[in-house]
Amino acid sequence: MSIKSVFAVLLILTSNFFSSVLLAAEVMMNVSGTWSGVVLLDNGQELPFAVTFEQEGSIVNGVLVGIGGPDLMISNGRIDNNILYFSSVRPINGEDVPFNYIGVNSADYLNITIIRVGATGPNSVLSTMTRRQ
Repeated sequence: MSIKSVFAVLLILTSNFFSSVLLAAEVMMNVSGTWSGVVLLDNGQELPFAVTFEQEGSIVNGVLVGIGGPDLMISNGRIDNNILYFSSVRPINGEDVPFNYIGVNSADYLNITIIRVGATGPNSVLSTMTRRQ
C-alpha cells in the first residue's frame, strides 16, 4: 500500500470518527414522561414535586401536579443546548405567582431548579432531583 493510500484511509477514518462525535453531541435529551421528586423548603418541610412532559423536538408541554392546589399547565417549555426551560403560574395565598424552571438531565434523573420570579429570600430559589417514573 502506498503512502498516498494510507493517508486516504486515515482521512476517511478520521472523518467518520469526527462525524460520529458531532452526531452524538447533537442528540437532544428526551424528557417525555412523568418525573417525580421532593422539594425541601428552608424550614425543613418537604413538598412532593411531579411533572408530566410531552416533547416534540425541542418543544415541551406538560402538567405540574398541584402541591395543595390545582394541577398547572407549563408554558414556554423548550430544550436549548440540552437544558430544559419552562414556566408556570401557581396560585399562592390568592395571588398568581410566576415560576421559572431550569432542568438538567443526567441519565434517569432531572435536576430542576425552581425560581420564584421577582422574589428574594428563603424559598425564592429551590431545587429538586426528580426521577423518571
